[in-house]
Amino acid sequence: MANDKQRAYWSGVAAPKWLAFGGAMEARLAPVNDVVIAAAALLPGERVLDVGCGVGFTSLDAERKVGPKGHVLGVDIAAPMIEAARDLAARNGAANLEFMVGDAQTEVFSPPADALISRFGVMFFEDPVAAFANLRLSAAPGARLAAAAWAPIQDNLHWAVPLHLVEALLGPGASRIPRAPGPLAFDDAAYVLSVLEQAGWKNAKVQAQTVHLHGVSLDAEARVACMMGPAGALLDEKQASPAQRQTAYETIRAALPGYAEVTNGGVRLAASIHLITASVS
Repeated sequence: MANDKQRAYWSGVAAPKWLAFGGAMEARLAPVNDVVIAAAALLPGERVLDVGCGVGFTSLDAERKVGPKGHVLGVDIAAPMIEAARDLAARNGAANLEFMVGDAQTEVFSPPADALISRFGVMFFEDPVAAFANLRLSAAPGARLAAAAWAPIQDNLHWAVPLHLVEALLGPGASRIPRAPGPLAFDDAAYVLSVLEQAGWKNAKVQAQTVHLHGVSLDAEARVACMMGPAGALLDEKQASPAQRQTAYETIRAALPGYAEVTNGGVRLAASIHLITASVS
């Protein structure tokens, strides 16, 4: 089946890590939600499909935009994330917000959506062209797409610095397969445009955009770096011992003031994303 590896990874590895941070990961990425929702230009009464919705915060933002006459369907391949998303909808009384476990590469969702959105969900397709072609089948005439993906790692010090430090401690990891499903699969704008063109989308654009992530504290950011993203993945790949993980944490924590701004409300980290937009016609 399509995306079986991603289903297993997100259900058994990534989701437990994500959920262990509580709301900290969502608060961290809230500025990216704002970019995606603004680009989608949602209108009251519209139907929205949120691809790779995770625990549902982007879907909830969309539901507030389309209002009581609209509807948002959030879809994710990982059942633990959907369970958390349904709890979020219930806590917020979001009657027009629905979630389901599903693979957006192969499933068709009905009725068709006026807008398709995604915050860091589209980089994990095993076959991106097939996935985006399939998504067009769930799009109403004139529908538009707005998605965020990570820009190159060298433009994201919050990932690049921790990765470099862990490599210095444990050695480099296995060679990365270019464009393989993962956080950096869409770091090449020209490649993303070619995927959308082959999949039949029109008016495609990929724009690099700077956002500022919201960290809780320097300590929390060091923990995030040791669990999520490239540095966390390398620690897992190397099967780092508790002592090695502690050393990595301390090293990253010491380096953070060099690229993170401490504020009264926490920590700001400059990040670069690709804002991906397109339309059905």
